[in-house]
Amino acid sequence: MKVGDLVRLKNLHPSWGKIALITNINVTEYGLGQISLMSGGCMDCTIPWIKRDKYISEVISESR
Repeated sequence: MKVGDLVRLKNLHPSWGKIALITNINVTEYGLGQISLMSGGCMDCTIPWIKRDKYISEVISESR
């Protein structure tokens, strides 16, 4: 997972949409951080890095 990837979302409110673009990833040396997303329903949303598997089901399209 990296910036520019399209991902399929799960376990989130339907207003977020089903697909999002990763716009930024911040991870600390302790393994904490957040993933910034842009989707049809939310232009600047974040999810916790540690819970990425709970909210992102798959990478649909990888950036170069």
